[in-house]
Amino acid sequence: MQFDTFLMERNQTLFENGVEINLTESGVHPCTIEEILPPDDAHALLSLPLGYGWTDGRPNLRSAIASWYPGASPANVLVTNGSSEATMITLMALADPGDKVVFAVPNFMQVDGLGRALGMDVRRLSLMEDHGWQVDPDALRNAVSGGVKLISVTNPGNPTGAVLSRKSREALIAAAQEVGAWLLVDEIYRGGEIDGAETETFYGEYPRVIITSSLSKSFACPGLRLGWIVAPEEVVEKAAERQDYTTIGSGILSQVLGASVMEERNRERILARGRTLLRENADIVGRWVEKRNRWSWERPAAGGMAFLRYDFDMPSEKLSEVLREEESVFVVAGSWFGIENHIRVGIGVKTEQLVEGLARLDRFLSRHGLA
Repeated sequence: MQFDTFLMERNQTLFENGVEINLTESGVHPCTIEEILPPDDAHALLSLPLGYGWTDGRPNLRSAIASWYPGASPANVLVTNGSSEATMITLMALADPGDKVVFAVPNFMQVDGLGRALGMDVRRLSLMEDHGWQVDPDALRNAVSGGVKLISVTNPGNPTGAVLSRKSREALIAAAQEVGAWLLVDEIYRGGEIDGAETETFYGEYPRVIITSSLSKSFACPGLRLGWIVAPEEVVEKAAERQDYTTIGSGILSQVLGASVMEERNRERILARGRTLLRENADIVGRWVEKRNRWSWERPAAGGMAFLRYDFDMPSEKLSEVLREEESVFVVAGSWFGIENHIRVGIGVKTEQLVEGLARLDRFLSRHGLA
């Protein structure tokens, strides 16, 4: 089986731990166990038997996750090893080789690469940059004409941080209904809103909606590697059968901590922690962009990332590489999302790291005559 290189993930694996300032992450600066559990509960982990536990997810964890999705029950939830496994086993459960999949870009490129490796006919649907990264209804109708098995989007978006408008949501649902397609929505950045209200979930808006998400981004717990699927029970059952062949289930420590994170009062406290940091750092990036006429952006609505556009002649992968080598600052190349003349800068990091990273980017640009 042939796989395209997953450029962003491969580069992060190779370089993110070897730089002084890593601005490639799109989540919020990680929580500690002390921020999740009271001291007595944290100490109790020392006596927890490290068995398999509930391979499909502890009942209290599945219940807590379901409570974040109006109309969902624990039977609609499958716990996974991160959202990456959630996406993989969903694709394996619903689409066969040769099936047509419509994939909105720019985006995290897992569905694109994995779908092709599994023999699916993946068609990219470009979102409209000049309309705030929204869906083009005409392009969507053309993309689904002739039938399609699945439509895949991310909301809020990656790398843009854009939230789909009501018009875009209605267009996606109408297109899926017209051809009977599944609508797979990655909502991993929900809860990380910078300025507005929490993004409304797609769950419940259409019977064939499947949500994937995890604790890695807005919930600031990437090290737990805990994700989930929220879907009709038939999809959960099929995905669980595939999980029997992949990881069997997620770790018991991650599930215990995850259940605490997703408990309603804890959940809102942890999300508020992240929103405060994201708002402060987005303001810093906004002031930086305002003073530099070769750079522009659309302020993100959610997520720990700023997708910055530049107007000079340097491939984004080259910019990322040379900036890393010369200044020990690592940013994501726009080309790793299929779009040039952009970089993605993480704004969920500690504020002092972001400020220093932007100062080093300025130094790099001046040195190369690009300021």
